[in-house]
Amino acid sequence: MKLLRWKRALHNKTVWFSLIVILTFILISILTPFIAPHDPYEMSIGNSNLPPIWVQNKSPVGMQEFVLGTDQFGRDILSRLLYGTRTALFLALTAVPISALIGMLVGLITGYADRQVDAVIMFFTDIVNSLPNIMFLVILVLIFRGLLTPTWSHGLFTLVIGFAAVSWVSLARLIRISVLQLKSQLFVEAAVSIGVTPRRIITHHILPNILHLTLVWIINNIPVVILLEAVLGYIGIGVTRTVDGGEFTVVSWGGMFFSGRSALNHNPLMLIIPSLCIFLISMSFLLMGDFLNGITRQEQE
Repeated sequence: MKLLRWKRALHNKTVWFSLIVILTFILISILTPFIAPHDPYEMSIGNSNLPPIWVQNKSPVGMQEFVLGTDQFGRDILSRLLYGTRTALFLALTAVPISALIGMLVGLITGYADRQVDAVIMFFTDIVNSLPNIMFLVILVLIFRGLLTPTWSHGLFTLVIGFAAVSWVSLARLIRISVLQLKSQLFVEAAVSIGVTPRRIITHHILPNILHLTLVWIINNIPVVILLEAVLGYIGIGVTRTVDGGEFTVVSWGGMFFSGRSALNHNPLMLIIPSLCIFLISMSFLLMGDFLNGITRQEQE
């Protein structure tokens, strides 16, 4: 029966569309250093504010080098878009699994522990959950940015910490509810009655039954992190790096939004294309998550 459901997935156009889009973005992020036509940080004031190559019938000299045009500093938009893909996927594929690990551990502990431990931990999660995610994330990023010594990777590190710190609560609550339900199942009660240790019960009986929830949660939260990075970049506190003693914004889709605000009139592609990329990759992950959620529910039934 399980095999039949997965075979049907091979004929699901939505699944194929999602897979193709996701794998395309991943492939682009891997090949970015080889396919990007320019250094995304290279500035050329003489080539600033160039429109896309197809806008004018007769392109100025050198304009053919910049397919999507340039920004106000003469930086190639296509190259920045490609490197932005790399930044977005790195952050999402790093922060979300870390957050999932935290949420799964907290959910397992609160669900299986006694009521006092459960009450204390859930009180803490309620406090974290009561704070607006974006505000909490901004505060954490600014705090860690001030504490850490500026290096090439400290900007990425602060965002990964921030994303993981604000995202785990929803999974912890979901896992806790599932663990409480599983504890009342006959196979768990039978294991307890014959003296099986709590550690073995969790690892052999409970954990296998919640992994599908964690997988679906991870897939559904990858676009959330990508969108949060875009929001942070738009308000000017995105990923940074240090170059020759000065701090610069690492290329990201959020950073393109920040730069594109002042360039909307002469080249709206600076905002439109990153928006389309975020929309495509977000919809693909959400559709894939919805499909996997449906499959796992059918298997449980």
